[in-house]
Amino acid sequence: MKFLKVAFKDLKIEFRTKNTVNFMFLFALLSIMLFSATMENPDPAILWLVFIFAGMLGYSRAFLKEVETGTLEALKISPLPPTSILFGKIVFNGVLMLMIQALLIPIFIAVFSIYPKNLFLAVVSITLGNLAFVVISSSLSLLVIKSKARELLLPVLLFPVLFPVVLSTVQAFTMAVNGNVEGISAPLSVIIAFTMAMIGVGYLTVDYALVE
Repeated sequence: MKFLKVAFKDLKIEFRTKNTVNFMFLFALLSIMLFSATMENPDPAILWLVFIFAGMLGYSRAFLKEVETGTLEALKISPLPPTSILFGKIVFNGVLMLMIQALLIPIFIAVFSIYPKNLFLAVVSITLGNLAFVVISSSLSLLVIKSKARELLLPVLLFPVLFPVVLSTVQAFTMAVNGNVEGISAPLSVIIAFTMAMIGVGYLTVDYALVE
């Protein structure tokens, strides 16, 4: 459970400053308002698009801010194993995701008047998709922290890897909104399998990524 120490450290800093969560929420809120003003017949998939935009800006900061503040070296020489650092960052980003999601879903439903016929599966679909997004972005941001163009390189790497999750999440969420949930287990299974695969990739590469 050593990874919880890393997550608790980051959450303590975040709750004190609220920089990342405020930025993600404001950006997502502005995106929702922009879409509502420009689209007459909004698609339910817009909500997932908003989460992608906000997450792209927020989740990658978990590792990048360690580089900017110079605390990454302290984490390397700490008694914590590299896997605990990675999973701690994933937990931290996961908590941010749940906070943003809890705020945005009611706003999205109210603004667009889109009421899912199966609210439970709609929330499950979005949550699983966002958790996969957290795992993928956290694992990939670790791989580019040594690059000078890391802020530009991460989106280039992230979008191709994230595509199966985006496709499956949109499919599952649309099914739940329309009430046609007969085949929803297939896209949800893809999301879960892809998440587990990326956790394995992160576990196998974290030792090398943190070595100079």
